[in-house]
Amino acid sequence: MNDFTNNGDNRPDFSYQSLFEDIVLGRMETYDASKLNCWAFRKSTDERDGIILSLGNLCGGYSFPFCGHIFHTSESAYLCGEFSLNTPAHAEIQQELLEQKNGFVSKKFIKNKYKEYIREDWEEIRLQWMLYVVWQKCVGNAAFRDLLLSLPKDAVIIENSNKARGRINGHNLDLVWGAKNDELKEFENQLRFQEKHAPFLKPEYLEELEKDKARIHTVGHYEGQNNMGKVLKLCQIALLNEVAPPIDYDLLREKQIYLFGELQTFDGEEAL
Repeated sequence: MNDFTNNGDNRPDFSYQSLFEDIVLGRMETYDASKLNCWAFRKSTDERDGIILSLGNLCGGYSFPFCGHIFHTSESAYLCGEFSLNTPAHAEIQQELLEQKNGFVSKKFIKNKYKEYIREDWEEIRLQWMLYVVWQKCVGNAAFRDLLLSLPKDAVIIENSNKARGRINGHNLDLVWGAKNDELKEFENQLRFQEKHAPFLKPEYLEELEKDKARIHTVGHYEGQNNMGKVLKLCQIALLNEVAPPIDYDLLREKQIYLFGELQTFDGEEAL
């Protein structure tokens, strides 16, 4: 893609705002998979139409420059925001996250080890920080950029959180970052049962099994805020239109985010 930059105040030109207006971070949504072109991902090995859907923050293989450092996963970069106060202890935690190549280890072990150091105002920041981090990943890694661009333009990107667990401050994190689909979960259980007994099925039942497998992407309703899916979609729209996504830089500046001891001013942020 050609290089381009956003305007001087780090915001997309107003004429581009309509591109993003249907996507609202933090809002509960219901997606009818029988009517929408839902592209759901859960594992780094998920595949559809020959595309490996390694879209999640935990996925490796997409290192990118971020705030003067090279991060191995966007999960580690995102978590640095949680520990972004101006103290030596916070800078040390960020250094540990920077050096970690495994996003799962960053999330489950490093974060849990230092939970007492997480910013008290983190919930006010996290959505815009996630958008900023994933956009930097798009800008800084061509393979990840190409992956997003390989999805259909009408794709509704969803993080399938059917197997996710976790609560923070009374919130179901599986409904904050992703969306659940109970009908799909039951359908997948039925498919696994049928596949297990496939060697004993008559040809007509095997034919029905193949038809069921072919329609798996159109089953059920996803419900949740799906903020990870929305962030990815905002970035895809921005890439397709060669504009910057609607990151709230004013909020990020107001919250005084420090990385490795330096205050982030977000001046001169570049798009592609």
